[in-house]
Amino acid sequence: MSIMKKIIIFILILGCIYGCTPTPQHKEESFSLNKNRIQVKLNDDIDYLSYVETDDDLKNEIKYNEIDTSKTGTYEIQYTNQKQKQTLIVDVVQMYENSIFNPLDINPEVIKNPEDITSLVNKVYQIPEGWVPDDLVTVVDSHQQLRKEAADAYAQFYNAAKEKGIQCFAISGYRKEETQKLYWTRQVDIRGIEYASLYSAYPNRSEHQLGLAIDVSYKTTGDRLSESVEDSDIGKFIVSDGYKYGFILRYPKDKISTTNYGYEPWHMRYVGKELATILHEQNLTLEEYKEMNHENS
Repeated sequence: MSIMKKIIIFILILGCIYGCTPTPQHKEESFSLNKNRIQVKLNDDIDYLSYVETDDDLKNEIKYNEIDTSKTGTYEIQYTNQKQKQTLIVDVVQMYENSIFNPLDINPEVIKNPEDITSLVNKVYQIPEGWVPDDLVTVVDSHQQLRKEAADAYAQFYNAAKEKGIQCFAISGYRKEETQKLYWTRQVDIRGIEYASLYSAYPNRSEHQLGLAIDVSYKTTGDRLSESVEDSDIGKFIVSDGYKYGFILRYPKDKISTTNYGYEPWHMRYVGKELATILHEQNLTLEEYKEMNHENS
């Protein structure tokens, strides 16, 4: 065999050795957070890495800053590795029974789409300052107002109830910011901050200001908005048929820690038939649906 042929064969062998050897596979170094925002009780400890989604052996490579939970307020935890940076917003709050927290302790996020009928407004998400619906109309057999789409849907709901011999009285619909402020202040002054945090929304964090929420009852006098609505015909009709007209029972009894409001069998929220049906069939609150679908208002 000639020297030239030996050289060629040698080169081919080397090429196979180095070229055919699989390239070592590096583990994926990315990570994600299983929450965007959390509420932590005043003075509680935080399990920082419990919010990180990645391989266990990669968690040690992630760096983060710790926060002081001895002071109420809204803080940020920055999680980083060599390739990524993720932020977790943490509200350190005064927390009461059922995880109800004081809305004054946090800095809420202002929603960008208050006109959207599926917008989420609660203690964490607030309506832009000065925003007012531009299509308010008076609802059937009442002096209350809702946005036109919601008012039309309520008329269908009301007439369906009437056909079944069920009395339905609209007690409270759209509220101006000043009105909501009066409601909140009165509750705090009379019953205290804990009760207000459970049953009243802070101004600009009320669904009533969206023009999509309405409180209904079976009577117009006395204690009209109480848990007695649950056992009334209209209370039962809200649960059984409200979704057919685009309404949900916004604050269910078994989801207090999720909605962060007490049970209100009188409070209906319009979200449209499609979403109302989904929430009804899957027994979801608006908060749970938004979180599952990674939606922020």
